Amino acid sequence: MKRIVITAFTAMMAFSHLSAQDFSDLKGKLLSDSVEYAEYQPKVIECSDFLLNSTLKTDENNLIAFDFLVEWMNNNPYYNFQTHKKFFKVISTNAPLTARYFAALCKTAIENNFSISEEELQYQAIDKFVRYCMYKKYHVEIDKKLEKYVEAKKDGKLQEIL
Repeated sequence: MKRIVITAFTAMMAFSHLSAQDFSDLKGKLLSDSVEYAEYQPKVIECSDFLLNSTLKTDENNLIAFDFLVEWMNNNPYYNFQTHKKFFKVISTNAPLTARYFAALCKTAIENNFSISEEELQYQAIDKFVRYCMYKKYHVEIDKKLEKYVEAKKDGKLQEIL
């Protein structure tokens, strides 16, 4: 019984930490050189994890995290980020979904030490993004175009349709 209580308490604390994150220190942050890009990689991961583990919202914290990821992706000396043209057309009009896609791109690039082909980066990032969309707890409304990617993921054919 004691273990259950401790486990439940730990889970609650971890969840409250995730949803209580504050990115106000990143608001309007501009990066100027390669040293700053490297120094802010942990914050990029933190913003990415936050976006990929929270519901679609447009509150200030979500917007700051998204803004910071866009700033970090622009002129990044370690990687020239591209969007997957065909896939990006599906989500580009939805800012909260675009934020999750960018979060997946950033997280994937950093996890692979920027030594990943563009094709593999796109596949892994879109795979992360589609898994995010599939979790009902995030309340993603999946339209017909996005459904195509979700179904391909379920069938193990995501890479084929990219």
